[in-house]
Amino acid sequence: MSDPAGVILRRYAQFVLDRLVTTVPAVVVLVLGLRWTLHLPRGDDRMTPAYLTMAGFLLVILAGNWFIEVWVPHRWLGGTPGMRCLGLRVVTERGETPGLRAHLIRWAMVIVDGYFFGLVGALAIAFSPRHQRFGDMVARTLVVRRG
Repeated sequence: MSDPAGVILRRYAQFVLDRLVTTVPAVVVLVLGLRWTLHLPRGDDRMTPAYLTMAGFLLVILAGNWFIEVWVPHRWLGGTPGMRCLGLRVVTERGETPGLRAHLIRWAMVIVDGYFFGLVGALAIAFSPRHQRFGDMVARTLVVRRG
């Protein structure tokens, strides 16, 4: 993957696909929780169910992202579902399968790479010699095409 524009588009498409996998269930939790909250009798306290709904939404988002970004690549696919759909996988700089620690580092670094809707990560991919986002640099991993 040497063309920076192609790399960025493929990685961004992967990011969007993975976010859809985690966001759709969270939105279902949010809609069901809000529906439950709004159908309570008028005199009842609606704040507690609303807080529970938001907590459930955030928990599903966090757990879903961890599952997609860490567990699935580590245990089954060598990459996220979005990577799999686009023919990508994660390897170490030596070409080996990354361990759990590397996947955890990549996931934690999304905090940096995700700024401005992923613009920071996209710029890192575009301008780094091996097209790595900051999470890949710190974890010493590369995203490559499946061979």
